[in-house]
Amino acid sequence: MGSCTRLEVLSLANNQISGLPGSLATMRNLTKLNLSHNRIAHIPTCVYSMKGLVFLHLACNRLETIADQIQDLVNLKILIVEGNNIHTLPKTLCFLESLELLNVDFNELQSVPVELYLLNRLGRLACHPLDKGLHIIHNPLLKPIQEVLQGGLSALYNYLKPT
Repeated sequence: MGSCTRLEVLSLANNQISGLPGSLATMRNLTKLNLSHNRIAHIPTCVYSMKGLVFLHLACNRLETIADQIQDLVNLKILIVEGNNIHTLPKTLCFLESLELLNVDFNELQSVPVELYLLNRLGRLACHPLDKGLHIIHNPLLKPIQEVLQGGLSALYNYLKPT
């Protein structure tokens, strides 16, 4: 598949895969990648070479972390990692200035990076799966973050911003 360098959309959802071959790193024209509903424990290294990605769907896998290299996906607008076992988000995620939808629902997040307020394109806390914004429900967030979330995304950003 690595020879399919002009491929723009790839869905490998629902295939019980646990990784991807490094040869897929050559798929530089890929804009949408769906790896949801598999057995992936770590985002495959080759994904971070896919600089043209706008959409990355990794819901319902076995992810526990997101590597700092996520910042290499500078064109990413939609990142869906709901239904995993992620405990923390890397602060490098907050450098993805194009991010419009971040879905981390149903994980094990207890806190969020202070730099989250930098993701100003998220715009709001989202409830409907197709809504743009930050999806962060059903996480064991610690107080006062949980209480702040009741005030909406702007309240969260104001809480996180350095004074």
